[in-house]
Amino acid sequence: MALRGTLLALLTVFAGVAARPATGHAQDSASNAAPAAPQPGATLLARDLHLCAACPPKRPLRAVLEELGINVFVNKALDDWIFNFNDPVDGHFARVGLRSWSANLRRGWVWDADAFQVNMFGHPFTGGLYFKAGRSNGLNFWESVPLTFLGSAEWEYFGETTLPSLNDFYNTGFGGIVLGEMTWRLAALVRDNRARGAGRFFRELAALPLDPVGTVKRLLAGDFTRVSANPSERDSSALGLELKGGPRLAVDSGPGNRRAVAGTLVAELSYGDAFAKPYAQPFDVFVARLLLNAGGHPINEMRVAGRLFAHEFTNPSAAVRTFFAVNQKIEYIGNPAYKFGGQSLTAGLVSGFTLGNGFDVRAEGFGEGIMLGAVDAPGAGIQNTARTYDFGPGVGFDVGAALRYRTFPVLSAHWHWTMVHSVSGSPADHYVQLPSVEIGVPVARSFGVGAYAGWYLRHSDYAGRTEEVSTYPDLRIYLTWQTRPRPPRAEVR
Repeated sequence: MALRGTLLALLTVFAGVAARPATGHAQDSASNAAPAAPQPGATLLARDLHLCAACPPKRPLRAVLEELGINVFVNKALDDWIFNFNDPVDGHFARVGLRSWSANLRRGWVWDADAFQVNMFGHPFTGGLYFKAGRSNGLNFWESVPLTFLGSAEWEYFGETTLPSLNDFYNTGFGGIVLGEMTWRLAALVRDNRARGAGRFFRELAALPLDPVGTVKRLLAGDFTRVSANPSERDSSALGLELKGGPRLAVDSGPGNRRAVAGTLVAELSYGDAFAKPYAQPFDVFVARLLLNAGGHPINEMRVAGRLFAHEFTNPSAAVRTFFAVNQKIEYIGNPAYKFGGQSLTAGLVSGFTLGNGFDVRAEGFGEGIMLGAVDAPGAGIQNTARTYDFGPGVGFDVGAALRYRTFPVLSAHWHWTMVHSVSGSPADHYVQLPSVEIGVPVARSFGVGAYAGWYLRHSDYAGRTEEVSTYPDLRIYLTWQTRPRPPRAEVR
């Protein structure tokens, strides 16, 4: 799915759907003031800087055409002509026409039976491309949101011969907002419009997987090499990265009680610091977590959460500081033992205070509303299909606290509880808990060692059937390296 998404982006742009786009990056409307003129003696002439490149005019029609072009080329150039998909159940689903469009419009929405990784990972990725069609054409965050749902609706009704899927609409729309804005901001950090030579080339190339459409548009418009002003989103001081690598022991509570030891790499990316940066616009603070595991399914976990709104109740100079925050989150956990995912909004409090001698504490408490969750269970899903999981809305809460020494997490605890009410699949309520404890010992300024103990606990209450209980212990030891002192992550759980 990710490969198909990248290819479709390249083909979309080369087809000229968004021919000759505006140069530079989009900003939120609050940041659209032109940058100051260069001082006397500057080495770059104003005509070479293209100073307005960092604040392009809004082009909503071009954004819609670009989003439409993505769908057209997914359907015809990729699914039909290149891959020539012929599904055992759905046949050549990309060969659409008036007959399939009429049937889809008449019969309406259904819940599909696609595999978990397609629905919960692949569709949000595509939604991110729709979202960035708006951002790259001068639209701000909120103005780009409708494009994810518009692109999803177009695809569901007109991009496949299968009936429109309600779960795809939710996952593509809500998940695309989160992944789209995150990768948009990261691409701006990777690129440097003032750089030259080989360094500039490799920066542009490195941004390709984050923003494939934008990268090719920049190549065609000449921005791949043109020296210009950087957008406001490019703030390298906002970025922090922590890597944790080591062995992982996982025990499956299923009938075989399987034990597996494998190498694991955890990457935790932080953008912005809520305790240092007052709220200005959506996703000016976010965190992303990716867990890679050796084996058949390398991506075992992906979590991204960014703040949509924040307000501090205390004075920034107070000994104890407290915030109210609203965040949007996408969650994907997929490994051989269990699967869990969803799109959600959280609202709650974040607090922090200093203990002295380099120690501080961060704490959080959030309520969660799940627009659409997915829980894998032996008794769930749709029989005789690839779907072994249920869909439904839900509620939950997130609580956590961390003791840190000079921003290095020394001791942290976290508890995530959710209830998903199935509306597609088995008649059940699924209660899922993810408690964890983690310890760390700093060895040098950027290096340390640590250990993690977590548990996946699922209790499924079926209507007219015996309840199911599943437990999955997860133990890790690791070496850790961080690029700089990490901002607190509590505000984006």
